[in-house]
Amino acid sequence: MALSIRTRSEDDLPALAATLVRVHELDGYPVEGVADPEGWLRHPNELRSWTATEDGKPIGQITLTMATSDDDAARAWRDQTGGDTAHLAIPVRLFVDPDHRGSGAGRLLMETAVDFARAHGLAIAFDVMLKDRAAIRLYERLGAHRVAALTHQYGDNRTEPAAVYVLPHAP
Repeated sequence: MALSIRTRSEDDLPALAATLVRVHELDGYPVEGVADPEGWLRHPNELRSWTATEDGKPIGQITLTMATSDDDAARAWRDQTGGDTAHLAIPVRLFVDPDHRGSGAGRLLMETAVDFARAHGLAIAFDVMLKDRAAIRLYERLGAHRVAALTHQYGDNRTEPAAVYVLPHAP
């Protein structure tokens, strides 16, 4: 089976939305829920999004965003580095169809987003819920290190323990 990564298109959204609903049912990701999965996939600060496909069928995705000053990951990165968040990208909305986990799609999606950010001179930081252990293992295998603990707040006063990770600059 041929696994590939390409820029996400509008035509991918229905299949990715259905996959996201399955991921949420299985893993509780995203913690905010998936009442409007296609809307959730459209991030207001998107730089670019990519789709992982297997034999042409969308099986996962990632979005790279520009940091905003109110983003938890951006604040932690700025506190750690003193850097300007205008030079920071944040990968978000990473998920892979449960039937395709272990295929390398998550790693390839993350590497694609990181390569794009680095090619554009951007640092990389992101947050992850501590319950998402497989994601944390992936990020750590890619060289990310934890720089801060935080509590993600969502919904009606709900919280989830999380951490902020950064990826070092390319060697």
